[in-house]
Amino acid sequence: MPGSGIYPNAISVPFMAPSPAFDPSYPFRGVLHTTQSTDYNVSTTSYYGGTNAPHFTVVRKSSGVKVYQHFSINNGSRALKNKDGGVQTNRASAIQIEIAWRSENIAKLHPDIIQSLHDLINWISAAKGISKSAPPFFPEDQAVGSGATSRMSFSTWKNFNGWCGHQHVPENLHWDPGPLDIGKIF
Repeated sequence: MPGSGIYPNAISVPFMAPSPAFDPSYPFRGVLHTTQSTDYNVSTTSYYGGTNAPHFTVVRKSSGVKVYQHFSINNGSRALKNKDGGVQTNRASAIQIEIAWRSENIAKLHPDIIQSLHDLINWISAAKGISKSAPPFFPEDQAVGSGATSRMSFSTWKNFNGWCGHQHVPENLHWDPGPLDIGKIF
C-alpha cells in the first residue's frame, strides 16, 4: 500500500537508526547503489559494517530474489554522503535502493534481480511521482570522484526527478552502480 510507504513485496527489516525527514523543496527521485557484494547479512543495526542504510536492499539468495525494506519511502534514508553547506542528498526526497552486486559486473546483473528492480521501481515511481527517466550511467573511469563526468551540479540535483545512481549525486565520490543499462529495468 503506497500510503504507508511500505512495499507489499518487501521483507521488513527496520533499521535502528534515525530516519531523516525529506526536504519538501526537492522533487522525488530514485538513487541506485551497489553493495560491492552479492550477499546481504540481515541486520537491524549494522549495514555492511556501517550505520547508514538505504530504503531497500535487493539481493539474490538461493531461494530467489529478496527485497528488504529498511525505511518507509515516506522518510529519508542515510546511504549518501551529505556535506555541510552544499545541497541535501539523503533528505532530497531520494528513495535509495542498494543492489547486492558489484559495479564492475553490473552488465551481468541476474535477470531475476532485473525483474525485481523493475517491479520495485514501478511501485516507487507510482507512489512518489518519479519519472521513469535517467541520465547515462558511466563506468569507473568516468564516474569516480567529485569532478566525474557523471556527477550532477547542485542545480541539476536540486531539480532532478527521475532515477540516477550514486555516481550522479553531488558531494559523493562513489561510481556505483557502474554502467547500468537502466532501460532493461524500466
